[in-house]
Formats: sequence, C-alpha cells, structure tokens
Amino acid sequence: MVKAKKHRAYENEYPSVTQCLDVLRKHGLEHWFKVNTLEFITKASVKGKAIGTATHEAISHYIITGEAKIETEWPDEVTNALRSFILFRKENPELKLSLSEEPLTSEVFKFNGTLDAPCPPILYDWKSCEKKDKEELPEYAEWKYQCSAYVKLWNEHHPENPISSACIVAIAKDTVAYKKIEINEQEINDCFNEVFLPALKILTYQKGKHFYGKQTASNC
Repeated sequence: MVKAKKHRAYENEYPSVTQCLDVLRKHGLEHWFKVNTLEFITKASVKGKAIGTATHEAISHYIITGEAKIETEWPDEVTNALRSFILFRKENPELKLSLSEEPLTSEVFKFNGTLDAPCPPILYDWKSCEKKDKEELPEYAEWKYQCSAYVKLWNEHHPENPISSACIVAIAKDTVAYKKIEINEQEINDCFNEVFLPALKILTYQKGKHFYGKQTASNC
C-alpha cells in the first residue's frame, strides 16, 4: 500500500539526525572553507541544499505516483539525479518501494529523523552528489552514521517488522550514474553506538537541554 508523503513536522524540541552529526569534524569541508570566499561558500551551500531537497521531493513523488515531477530553479541537476534514481530502479527491479520521506521520533533516545525509503528488512537512503571526473561516485562515513540512526528509529516504532541492513544509494546530479553502499547489521550497531549516540549527547549538552534518553551503548 502506498502512503502519501508526510511533511517534516515534529511537536518536540529534539534535534534531528543531521543536527546531531553536525558536531563532528569534517576535514574535507574545513579545507573547502579555507580555499573559498564567504560569498562563494554561501551561494554554493544554498544551492546544494536546494538541489538536495528538490531531489528528495522528486524521488518521493516518483516512488508514490510513478511520474516524474520537477519543480526547482535547478532543473538540470535535479533531472540528472532523478534519471540516476530511475536507472537504479531499472537495474534493481526486485525492489518494491512504497514508503517515502517517513518522519519519526525516537522517545527512547530523544531525536527526530526522516527516512527516505524504509523497506524492511532493508532501509534505502538517497544521497545526491557529483561524479565530476572520478571513476566512481564518492561515499562519506557520515552517510552511514545517519543510516544507523534511521534504522534505530524505524525499529523503535516497528519492532514487529524490523530493519537489519541498509543501502545508501549515491545518485549523481552532474551525470546519470549511481552507486550502492551496503551496510550490514553489525556496522549499523557500531555506527549508532560509537558515533551517533556520542554526537547526540554532545549536542544536547551544548544546547543545555535536559531531555536525555538512553544514550549509552549498553542500552542499544
């Protein structure tokens, strides 16, 4: 059964998965800040976020309706990304995707997150990126940290239909290409316990919040 898209609205003050992981150092991003002007960084950041949001909306609409719909000021990039996703679907016809952009809240650990495509026993997560002149699309450790939190979110709400693995699909926005990055259950648990939960605890302390959940590895 196909569900309609939900908006990212939460009636709580908990941080999002991405906000938690913002406390981590990103050496590549730090170098990018050093070699570019503030004006360039600001414009590029706004553009990147807009393209990412529009890409997720286009993919969600395609999963739910089977139709391509692109409404953005960056149609070339989003079109490439959607075509990359469609190529992924074509080459993986066994997938039956229905849920898309599913917002959930963890009351155990006190954080929010929006899942791209939970498809038990696998979670799919879309990441738009640039291939440039490289042989392969890039992959970043932070993507795995995010997915580990999304898996835990799903399993907290759906213990009867759990997710045990994840697949990040990097989709190009400057050409038509994709790359699958698979994560097994052990890596999910490691990423969640050793990286995400400490990041969540750091953020909540920094913000002076007092809604701490079970933020220890022994409780996962």
